[in-house]
Amino acid sequence: MNFDTIANKVLGGREIAPEEGLYLLLTRDREEEDLSALARELNAALNGRRVTYVRNRNFNFTNICMLKCKFCGFCRDEFHPQAFFLDADHLLRKIRQTPGITEVCIQGAIHPRLGIAHYLNLLRRVKEQHPRLHIHGVSPQEVFSLASKAGWSLQKTIAALMEAGLGSMAGTAAEILVDRVRREICPGKISSRQWVEVVKTAHRLGLKSTATILFGHIEKAEDIVEHLTLLREVQRETGGFTEFVPLLFIPFSTCLGSEYSLSVAPGNLVRKVYAFSRIYLSPTFRNIQTSWVKLGVERALETLEVGANDFGGTLFEENITRSAGGTFGEFLSVEQIRDSLTRKGKIPLERDTLYGTV
Repeated sequence: MNFDTIANKVLGGREIAPEEGLYLLLTRDREEEDLSALARELNAALNGRRVTYVRNRNFNFTNICMLKCKFCGFCRDEFHPQAFFLDADHLLRKIRQTPGITEVCIQGAIHPRLGIAHYLNLLRRVKEQHPRLHIHGVSPQEVFSLASKAGWSLQKTIAALMEAGLGSMAGTAAEILVDRVRREICPGKISSRQWVEVVKTAHRLGLKSTATILFGHIEKAEDIVEHLTLLREVQRETGGFTEFVPLLFIPFSTCLGSEYSLSVAPGNLVRKVYAFSRIYLSPTFRNIQTSWVKLGVERALETLEVGANDFGGTLFEENITRSAGGTFGEFLSVEQIRDSLTRKGKIPLERDTLYGTV
């Protein structure tokens, strides 16, 4: 096994095997540069110098959660002084304050007392007042929990959310789709199999979703390969993922960070994960999204040179990363995004949630 053989296979439009992927992910020194160059070549063939972005707004309506994931600094018990719950009227006011957005991303925590009726009311209220606004959100974990509380099937739950106005599903709650790791970092969450079951059900019903990974904590290279292999298999079967988003773990205000004395992963690991994602998910995934809120603008721009082709969105507010100790802010204007991309020699292209051109 050698790098050139694997590179020729990828450039020929074929998937590489898990053992070949692991070989690439464990590369050192000179081959790291080759990995970046290969990812850059693949991305250029697919997307040229174009980099997309979306005008969106985040809305986390509650931080009250039962799960107590170790990597999370956001969630609180119901009676904690920092606990909050925001209703539909609050969200509608925020949407009115941000004219021009094409997407609102709605996610909550796993609240012990909220059921499907709350979600349906929230979605319907938004859709009634803003019929052209795309509603993204509601993670597989939320879907699974809502179905369990209601005694409904996954299909019935997702169909009801879609009827109420959900336009696409957030592919979060994936973290690492390796149950050995999940039992350590998020023991209360759904299993890898259950996450895949929710996503496949959504895709079969015509509901697209994103796909994510949380990296830079206690995972091993083998776990990253296993995670991406599973996503690749789902995408081959359903074609329902719009993009893949590698999310860097921010350790500062989290139990996981304290327990393992973790710091933010170095830049070379970030570049390697983004480059590897482009290579290993080729040709099944076209879009790799960077995360400026996790990385900062400059490091996010660096990932565009190693395979990423989407810069994410304007956000306006962001609670998850900030609560874990992230310091890169919550909002970038369209002008800031376009200027940053142009400065890097890229061609900015506004998109909608499903990667249609705006």
